[in-house]
Amino acid sequence: MQKPSPDPTAEEDSHSAARRIERLSLHLTPLAISPDDHRQIEGLECAKAAAAKLHVDTKSLSSYMRGKHREIEDKVMDYFNKRPDLQTPVEILKDDHRELCMRQLTGLVREAGIRPFRYVVEDPAKYFAILEAVGSVDMSLGIKMGVQYG
Repeated sequence: MQKPSPDPTAEEDSHSAARRIERLSLHLTPLAISPDDHRQIEGLECAKAAAAKLHVDTKSLSSYMRGKHREIEDKVMDYFNKRPDLQTPVEILKDDHRELCMRQLTGLVREAGIRPFRYVVEDPAKYFAILEAVGSVDMSLGIKMGVQYG
């Protein structure tokens, strides 16, 4: 007399898991590909070994990555570098952080003379450059600026 399986779904899950593991393992160790089979993707030599050393003009690349609004980004960064009291500490309470973000935003507008709201319509690219610079100082400040002016 055969003993019935105590849990038939457990057996199905086991087969399903084994099937899934087999499928995933094929990604790591693919089956041998016939040279006559043109439907398969051809394996390529690693690009690092095949290519010569890539030479990059770092000055040009840096200039390109900074974008055309670097003067306003530098103005934001200079302001926060001169005001260490407005830099976000590593550990800060939520309410204190909210207050600090408000002081940072107020200082940016009143003391540094950066008016993000006018750029929302006039020059959105400049607005986003300011937003990116502000976000690099404190991500919460970037979000607050987006909520206030976006």
